[in-house]
Amino acid sequence: MTQHPGDGYLLDNRQSEAGERFDALASLFDASTFRHFDTIGVTAGWRCWEVGAGGPSVVRGLAERVGPYGYVLATDIDTSWTRAVSAPQVEVRRHDVVADEPPPGPFDLVHARLVLVHVADRERALRVLVDSLRPGGVLLLEDADPALQPLVCPDESGPE
Repeated sequence: MTQHPGDGYLLDNRQSEAGERFDALASLFDASTFRHFDTIGVTAGWRCWEVGAGGPSVVRGLAERVGPYGYVLATDIDTSWTRAVSAPQVEVRRHDVVADEPPPGPFDLVHARLVLVHVADRERALRVLVDSLRPGGVLLLEDADPALQPLVCPDESGPE
């Protein structure tokens, strides 16, 4: 099932807590994400697709690295928090990685952090991401594996 803003999705970006969540994610993960970008060699002139951008921190980090002659496409099903990024090399677009046509590429880097864990059709999403790369481009996925985490249900009478 594809999630759309306002359809009961637990982590809806329109909730007032979304800004706090994005700040917390940035504090937890930005340093390692930016190390990955630097190790990969993201540099001036690169074309990057930030999938499921959510908050602005990763988009800003990419924009700094690609400079004024690069391009960063930031997509999400709700772009309200990402629109805060204002740079000529950044385009923000509403996009559902499973339901919508892929954006025009190709890209040197496609990055998704904590996106696939929320997508029901991960195989299709992954295919879209890979197909959007230029030959030799880099796909960087930073995600969680819920199978590795203990599942706790606060309501033992709820669904299995």
